[in-house]
Amino acid sequence: MPRFLRNKIMHYIDKILRLIKTGKIKTKYSHNNLIYRRRNNFIFSVDCSGLVEFWLYKRYNKALREVYDYVYKARDVDKNKIKRLYSFDFYDYFCSLETSESNNWKLVKYNQILERGDVIAFINPQRAGRFGHLAIVDKEICRQGDSIKVKIIDSSAIEHHDDYRQTSKMGIGYGIIEIGQEKNKEFLVKYSPDNHRVREIMIGRLK
Repeated sequence: MPRFLRNKIMHYIDKILRLIKTGKIKTKYSHNNLIYRRRNNFIFSVDCSGLVEFWLYKRYNKALREVYDYVYKARDVDKNKIKRLYSFDFYDYFCSLETSESNNWKLVKYNQILERGDVIAFINPQRAGRFGHLAIVDKEICRQGDSIKVKIIDSSAIEHHDDYRQTSKMGIGYGIIEIGQEKNKEFLVKYSPDNHRVREIMIGRLK
């Protein structure tokens, strides 16, 4: 994707962050994924995948529909019962890009430089349901061997390094995480100095 198009797509996320800084948007981490207006403020009560889904719906709906179409086929349930996406849906979809072509996405290998707007899907393979996390890359800061430090934008209840969420540490914001490859798709993700978790990750990039 040309840089000017990527910047245009990311402009919407930047605008949300600016409005949070000025207090015109209030945010909290919630699985309800509700966005509504209260008096003069908008309330973004969303989790990580809720933020990514809302962003794609507003700025690249074709890419979002492609993930939904994959999920409709992959899940053995009536598609009318699928009301939202989860981090493992994006993870599974990105895995499918290893063997199939997409009009709107391409797979990013871990050894490639991460670009602004890349989406990282984390899953916990040890947890029932494989729930994890979803984050938008703001920029790759540095890379040393098999470890990278990356600034991400997400909705989170977990504090990151140099986290913008200085008050509640919850909701939409940005911070820095460190990712170190353990083996194959397993990585040690350091969300903060005191929060290290083993995760499997896949990375997708909008075309």
